[in-house]
Amino acid sequence: MQYWEILAHLNKDHICPFCQETHPHMIHENKHMYIIPARAPYVDDHLLIIPKRHVILLQELNHSELIALHELVDTWTNKLHTKHEAVNLLLRDGLAEKKSQKSINHLHFHLIPDCPIGAEERSWSSREFLDDQTYITITQTIKEIYN
Repeated sequence: MQYWEILAHLNKDHICPFCQETHPHMIHENKHMYIIPARAPYVDDHLLIIPKRHVILLQELNHSELIALHELVDTWTNKLHTKHEAVNLLLRDGLAEKKSQKSINHLHFHLIPDCPIGAEERSWSSREFLDDQTYITITQTIKEIYN
């Protein structure tokens, strides 16, 4: 299924998929943040770091949350560098709108290995939303490779 089709359903029902995330898909978490594989990845090993508290803007994070974020970014960029030459950190804050191509109204960060800046934006409309079984398999594979 195309990513934009899933987003249309979520937006119509006012569902925040990051507030609905369940523990089986989490590959790492701390008190304030968690990491999951991207459900509509740009590239292999594309990860998302998500605040557990529903926030929209970076400046809404408190000091403890910023420290928790930094710890996960540091840990997981180092892990991704064992397999990938480069890792991009992409901040997604603010409200979702076509101009920004941000799709979820919940602050989140992308860790995107080996992807040239801008390539993720060009592929936005053609991204595939992974089916449940594929997503479970990718979650398990990332846990095995990086933990």
